Amino acid sequence: MRSIAFHPFPTQVRAGTGRAKGPGGMRGTIIAVGLVAAVLAGGWLGAETMAARHVAALIRDDPGLEAASVAPLRDPRQIGIRLSEPQLRDPALSVAMPWARLSLSPLSPLTARLDLPDAVRVIQAGQAMDLAWQDPRASVALAPLNRMAPDALDLQARAVTLDGLPLAQGLSLRADLGALGSDAPRPARAAYDIAIALEGVQTQALAMLGLDAGPLPGPISVRGPLRVWLDATPSLGADAAPGPQVVGWQTAGLDMQAGDIGLRLVGRLSRDAQGRAEGQVALYSPDADAMIGLAAGLGLIPPQGRLLLRAGLAQLAQAPLDATLPGPAFPEPAPGELRLPVIMRDGQLILGGLPVGPAPAI
Repeated sequence: MRSIAFHPFPTQVRAGTGRAKGPGGMRGTIIAVGLVAAVLAGGWLGAETMAARHVAALIRDDPGLEAASVAPLRDPRQIGIRLSEPQLRDPALSVAMPWARLSLSPLSPLTARLDLPDAVRVIQAGQAMDLAWQDPRASVALAPLNRMAPDALDLQARAVTLDGLPLAQGLSLRADLGALGSDAPRPARAAYDIAIALEGVQTQALAMLGLDAGPLPGPISVRGPLRVWLDATPSLGADAAPGPQVVGWQTAGLDMQAGDIGLRLVGRLSRDAQGRAEGQVALYSPDADAMIGLAAGLGLIPPQGRLLLRAGLAQLAQAPLDATLPGPAFPEPAPGELRLPVIMRDGQLILGGLPVGPAPAI
């Protein structure tokens, strides 16, 4: 592992002394203000130095992380650190970048902003590629009373490319830590409410990153709300590995587009004791064949289910939803639209009351 250089850039702060002169002790007031400023500056410098040392230690102790140096920013407008040549190594996908900057605004001391270069290097299956974007923005707000858990996360970028090929027109994701609620899955310990917007994702570029879109045609777009339940609350100070795992999700309406295929997904799935999905979802689309193809591509129906759907989709679409299962309200289909209920229970995937295969894993 490459060694990490730590540069504290020590700064001295001096304050003069003297007796107050003039009406109201004006000079004494100025000196007092100067002393307060000196104390605040010392605290700011100390906080940056301590943060840089802490991050450097975290990187040293993590075999998957590396950086050439970690140094305080020493910028009076913000408190933060700068990493030189940070790398994240993972068997599936590694990332290397020339620099990264993490900072806090004095006006929002619990919201960290991450500044990134316009391009980073990704390595997948031994192949190095350049991932570039325009206007990348990332920030995270922390909850100090909840073990410094991420309270809000905001990611945005546009015109994302991979080795010069279009990857996505735009990416926007906002996640907020929410109340767990009495209806949460039993293993859940944290919940995040997510607003996601992925626009114009190209399946060819996804495949280059090792992400298989299956039979879905491109480009792919996804937009809508999503609640995700985790089995543990994320924390910046957590040592446990692996990190929190998804144990369920719910959406009141996730709009998906794959090529000319449009689909709306409503429902809730959670993980059972064997790790399989249980719950129900409803697929809405005016195009029956498109609905079948996209549902298969999403892993919501097995291959043998496609034949059953094509043979009697109209009848299956009339199957009732299970009112005893928790989840969002399921709207009636719009005129000319089909609504296909998909129920997963006891490890089985059920269409129209008939088991057609095993439920997929969460």
